[in-house]
Amino acid sequence: MTSSATTQKIQTANRATPEQVWHALTDGSITPAYYYGFAAEFNLTAGEPYRYHAGNLDTISGTVVAVEPGKSLVTTFNGAYDPDVAALPESTVTFTVSDDALPLPGVTLLSIEHVGLPESNAAVGIETGWVVIASGLKTLLETGAPLVPAPTS
Repeated sequence: MTSSATTQKIQTANRATPEQVWHALTDGSITPAYYYGFAAEFNLTAGEPYRYHAGNLDTISGTVVAVEPGKSLVTTFNGAYDPDVAALPESTVTFTVSDDALPLPGVTLLSIEHVGLPESNAAVGIETGWVVIASGLKTLLETGAPLVPAPTS
């Protein structure tokens, strides 16, 4: 593992309104359908903690850094769902929702940018995870069904 940091950027064009995309990003009753079964808990206020969890197990936690409701959410990221991810330093994730980034009526662009991870196999795995999460959110919004079945205990 080297000391250089990575920047991961995932984008999806979603046939949904910005409000629908934002709601899916921040509502813990929706996130398990596309976010590996993890429920989100947000107080959408800068400086407040947030977490994703599966039952009583925290899988991702951090602090809300900045919020522009309906448009952007910046958080720190500390993963606990895998020992290699847990060993990574805290990093930053920015979610941006925009309906004016593309010249397509009725289409909202979701951008997920993750910065500050060292180059590593764990970082590669996180990037793959973001692709699945963004694709899962898109599929859920456009079809009403999850991309993959919910995990079973």
